[in-house]
Amino acid sequence: MKRDVLYNRIILSVFLLSLVSCVAIYFAQQTNQYNTNFLGMQLVFLAIGTLTCFGVSRLPIEFLRHHAIWLYVIMVITLLGILIPNPLVQNINGATRWYRFAGLSFQPSEVVKSIFIFVLAHFAVKYQAQKWKQLGILTVLTGIVLLLIMKQPDLGTTIVYGVTALAIILLAIKSTKLMVGIITLILTAATIGMYVVVYHISLLEKIGFHAYQFSRIQTWLDPTTDPDAVYQLNLSMKAVGSGMMTGSSGTNAYIPESHTDMIFSTIGHQFGFVGVSLLLILFMVLIHQLIMAALLMKNTFSSLVLAGFAVSFAFNIFENIGMTVGLMPLTGIPLPFISYGGSAVLGNFIAVGVVLAIIRSDADLIEEKNQLSS
Repeated sequence: MKRDVLYNRIILSVFLLSLVSCVAIYFAQQTNQYNTNFLGMQLVFLAIGTLTCFGVSRLPIEFLRHHAIWLYVIMVITLLGILIPNPLVQNINGATRWYRFAGLSFQPSEVVKSIFIFVLAHFAVKYQAQKWKQLGILTVLTGIVLLLIMKQPDLGTTIVYGVTALAIILLAIKSTKLMVGIITLILTAATIGMYVVVYHISLLEKIGFHAYQFSRIQTWLDPTTDPDAVYQLNLSMKAVGSGMMTGSSGTNAYIPESHTDMIFSTIGHQFGFVGVSLLLILFMVLIHQLIMAALLMKNTFSSLVLAGFAVSFAFNIFENIGMTVGLMPLTGIPLPFISYGGSAVLGNFIAVGVVLAIIRSDADLIEEKNQLSS
């Protein structure tokens, strides 16, 4: 498959998803929950995202790899700064996930995701000959970032970062025994963690966490603990179900956050099973292209980065859609390329820009090697 074909299919998929986003946000506005023109703002965000994507796609990948540690430092400082009380930090309902200046909000965890994947892939390749050192470095780099995001608190984004990091680590480590050991350790830790959240939440409070950070997991496991969260989930599921095969014929259902985290419910309500199926097909096409690109890359670093983005998008999509239909906890993460929000749009388009830059860089390296060998 030629590089141009990958380019075109990825760009077309993103364009169509952005179009779906605009249509869904338009219908979400019809419930009159808000007075803001979200569609107009989303168009502005998409324009900025497109320009940013183009700029990022032209970045010199090898130069950035030489400065990967500084990219990581910038990411950590950005995430750490949001935990330190200052005039730029915006606190909403006890969560400090946003910087705010000049009337605009900025969520760093959405935007720096590309740096996280890029840096992990770089160090995975750099230390691939030293398995235990490689594993140790990747674990430390991941742990610091996960802790900073968890302290905001932002459970949904923490899970996405964690799953993405795990995928990169497993793909980078070519030892079957080590892979089995890591998976066993993760499953054991997850089981113990779920038990502690349900039965001994006070233990987490003693080490600096707050009970409300895990309340959504508790509600997911036991809906009677939070009637308000169950109410939101019930509205979401009813909206999706009421769409039936082809949509609700123009009626508007009230769904909290119907233009952001719960936008999948809006699509299900307005366009039914057909609309939801088409959306899922678009997502599958995008993920498939990323996987194909990862398999076609001749450079291990390139493959890891593209695989990282494929896993990140795929799990983010699964987590968002899953929470709207009760399969996952209500963690409050946006649906990639669909949900309203400047930070989410910018983060997604930066990711696409990096993907295109990686594909171009890998092809350029192969061409350069061929020229040198001829």
